[in-house]
Amino acid sequence: MNKLFRFGTIVLLAALVAASAPAQTTNPDNATMQKLLDEVRQLRVTLEKSVSLGPRMQLILQRAQLQDARVARISLQLDEVRKQIAAETAEQTHANERLAKIEQDVSAETDAGRRAQLEDMRTALKMAAGNGPDQQLRARESELASSLGTEQAALNEFNEKLDSIERQLEAPPKPR
Repeated sequence: MNKLFRFGTIVLLAALVAASAPAQTTNPDNATMQKLLDEVRQLRVTLEKSVSLGPRMQLILQRAQLQDARVARISLQLDEVRKQIAAETAEQTHANERLAKIEQDVSAETDAGRRAQLEDMRTALKMAAGNGPDQQLRARESELASSLGTEQAALNEFNEKLDSIERQLEAPPKPR
């Protein structure tokens, strides 16, 4: 960036020196000089644009990287909570299946001692089967999903700003 600035300054000074020299009376030389001056002006505009947009782009890029890290962290947390919910749901399903089997066994059992044992197991399984995934886990999942959406939207804004700066850098300079 510094070399480009020096080069632009040198070209600009050369053009100014050439412009301040006594004017030639030949028309083709004036046209060439005018084209050269236009080229130097365009170079200056491009250089000014690069110098002004460079730090801004760097700052937004760093912010986007930090935001991307936040999104990744929240996404991992959300995945972990969802895995816990899935495990608890699978555990509940398994308990419900065992409960159905025990209820069949209780109704078919004729031995009073074994029947009492099965009824105790049924009572314990009903308590376990009745509890679905923890409500705190569901609330945490909801909170993380909301937070992920918010952080993703912020990341998208940074990316849009970077795209805008990129378009500004690619746009041809406006003549003055």
